[in-house]
Amino acid sequence: MSTTNWHWLPRARSRVTSAIAASLVAAPLVGALTLAAIAPASASTIAFSFDTMAYRSNSSPGPNSAVAAYLNSVWSAAGMAGTVSVTGAGELSNNQYTGDGHVVGPCTSFYPSGACKTITPATLGSTNGGTQGSATTHALSTTNPDNYIVNSGSDRIVITFPTEITSVSFDFEIFPDGTCPSASNCGRNQGNLPDFEFLAGSSLGTLAPVFPTVFGTFPGVAGTYAHSPSSGAGATEPAPQYLGTSGTISLGSGVTVLAFVDWPQRIGIDNLTIDPCRPGEVCSSVPEPPTLPIIALGLGALALVARRRRGTATAH
Repeated sequence: MSTTNWHWLPRARSRVTSAIAASLVAAPLVGALTLAAIAPASASTIAFSFDTMAYRSNSSPGPNSAVAAYLNSVWSAAGMAGTVSVTGAGELSNNQYTGDGHVVGPCTSFYPSGACKTITPATLGSTNGGTQGSATTHALSTTNPDNYIVNSGSDRIVITFPTEITSVSFDFEIFPDGTCPSASNCGRNQGNLPDFEFLAGSSLGTLAPVFPTVFGTFPGVAGTYAHSPSSGAGATEPAPQYLGTSGTISLGSGVTVLAFVDWPQRIGIDNLTIDPCRPGEVCSSVPEPPTLPIIALGLGALALVARRRRGTATAH
């Protein structure tokens, strides 16, 4: 009868146990490595309605400094660090500005005969999320005004945030050019129509369009409101204009600067909502610095496992 040599079993069991333990240690580290590299952002949005700014009693925009103070108050209240800067912006309230009476809107009061008596312009100051032709105007209040911002002293509003912005949405308006409220004199081609552009980038030098250029439309066309206080209910307002919403716009990696650009007269922005990159989040495809130690630890663990396995193979 042959004799079996069992003395190798404890050593084999030890090698197997070590390999299993190393694998169990490495597995979660590999998982952490993967999550650190691809974890998506889960930021909460921040909304700027501008309605808590002071009531503006005339048609001249308020100072840019007041807009900057408001943006930073909302920013800090959301728990965000750093300073938001803005240029070229001023605040307006309710329907104090209506493009010299050329903004169109619905008839809101009638004569006993049923004829239209009062036309209320549909602006950012009398609607929320409205579009030209379907916007429902709301009652105007001096104690709870509907505020918004417009370009003032510049053809654009530029807002710079101290952290990356991953998406944005807003209401916007292209006001009619009161100096040329004529379809025939201003021309029915896009070279002369008032327009709106939205640009974004990581700096002023990298700003580029991220939204199709929007051109003013002619009142009464495609179901839009046809009458303004200037034209009255008996005639069609001739000045092209636009009221609409952007929907949610996803932005590229590293965007911190937003620019709202007008030609030639005035544009307005309201209900600006952004999705910022918050501390500890990975908002782009490049891992943030805090994840690098985790990556290094994971790579070190993998190297240790590989070295132990090579040693085991050599012992055999």
